[in-house]
Amino acid sequence: MQLALSARVAAYLALTASLASLVSGATLFEGATLIVDARQPAVENGAILIDHGNIVKVGRRGEIKLPTGAIRVDLTGKTVIPAMVDAHVHLGYQKGLSYAAENFTRENLVAQLNLYAYCGVAAVLSLGTDLGDLPFQIRADQEAGRLGGALYRTAGKGFGAANGGGPGTPALKGSAYEVTDEAQAREWVRKEIARKADIIKIWVDDRGGTVPKLTPPLYAAIIDEAHKHGSRVIAHVYYLEDAKRLLRAGIDAFAHMVRDKEWDDETIALMKQRNIAVMPNMGIAATRAEPTTPAWLDDPLLRETADPAVIERVRESFAKRSPEAMQTAQKTYRIMEHNLARLNREGIRIVFGGDAGAVPDHFYAYSAHRELRLMVAAGMTPAQALSTITVNSSEFLRLPDHGTLDAGKAADFVILNANPLDNIANTMQIADVYLRGEKLNRATLLPSKASAKN
Repeated sequence: MQLALSARVAAYLALTASLASLVSGATLFEGATLIVDARQPAVENGAILIDHGNIVKVGRRGEIKLPTGAIRVDLTGKTVIPAMVDAHVHLGYQKGLSYAAENFTRENLVAQLNLYAYCGVAAVLSLGTDLGDLPFQIRADQEAGRLGGALYRTAGKGFGAANGGGPGTPALKGSAYEVTDEAQAREWVRKEIARKADIIKIWVDDRGGTVPKLTPPLYAAIIDEAHKHGSRVIAHVYYLEDAKRLLRAGIDAFAHMVRDKEWDDETIALMKQRNIAVMPNMGIAATRAEPTTPAWLDDPLLRETADPAVIERVRESFAKRSPEAMQTAQKTYRIMEHNLARLNREGIRIVFGGDAGAVPDHFYAYSAHRELRLMVAAGMTPAQALSTITVNSSEFLRLPDHGTLDAGKAADFVILNANPLDNIANTMQIADVYLRGEKLNRATLLPSKASAKN
């Protein structure tokens, strides 16, 4: 009798589970323009079905049947894009008007990850200026489902020359290893790989002759050791000749473009040979090159996400620049625009990086949207720029579930009120953001805009 009862209970539970599977918790979005893959034509009057945090089907309205129990959402007039990925940020250092290592706290990091999520960014890579184990703990909490926000990827602690040859901003100086010999370099690379750093970051720049530069034997040892353990190395670079030497040493990516000269044929050929990835990082240089107070300081998205006191400090800074400094900055920026245009023409792999947080007042999250406009102004099409921040950056960060809206990928997408293929600035026209299939309550993600008192 007991066995028969147990069998009936088991059959009932199996039937219940089967019926539950028919009553879907899915959502079918219909009517939007779908930019499934920025490299391909958009799908007009599209339909996208999501369930359990994943994309199930993608097609046109009417092609996908509404599952039993599913919700239908009309997105007529909207555009849906994959959530974005910023592969070059420096989290943690700015809080209000303060920019210091003391701000590198869990509270501040989480607030910045939430800010990126608010702006439609699903993941970021903090590139070589992270302090201690906190970033790895946050990454683990996200992977375990205990914490939301944009996914945190980290290069851990980066590598520079001794006596200040790493990050250029004084507050960031202590965040890098100061390498003096090859054995030491290899030991520290193994340490970062043991912590499961997502990539190894090096700086090869003398900051206009003011600091030592990481030497070829030292960065060759770093690259060799990283490659032995299956990791990649990305270099901050400034000079063309350094870029050539790094390419011959086996570098995997550049965190900046060359800025002293235009690319030459030899360097382009070396980049193609190694399938190098390059992050343009236009924003900081573009700000320095602005001839007058820029209109973007009044962008609604910036006003939503940035401390008003910081915006005002940036506004006031334009009146304090010398003509000589501005002319030098404009010359540098013209080289950068030329170099980005050539990379694009030559088919070099361009990965998106906004470089937010590398200097004070280079705004977190908003800077990603402004960077896209700068890339288009330098000659990229809106679709090409959008590809860098979706497809290319996702592939670079080895996030196979991101980058496109194909079936089977994570349901991470942004609903826009206007089409960015018409005007790339429309990435700022955000109606809703979905991460892991959940609609974000964006209002709760904004930190207080009150200026820090310290």
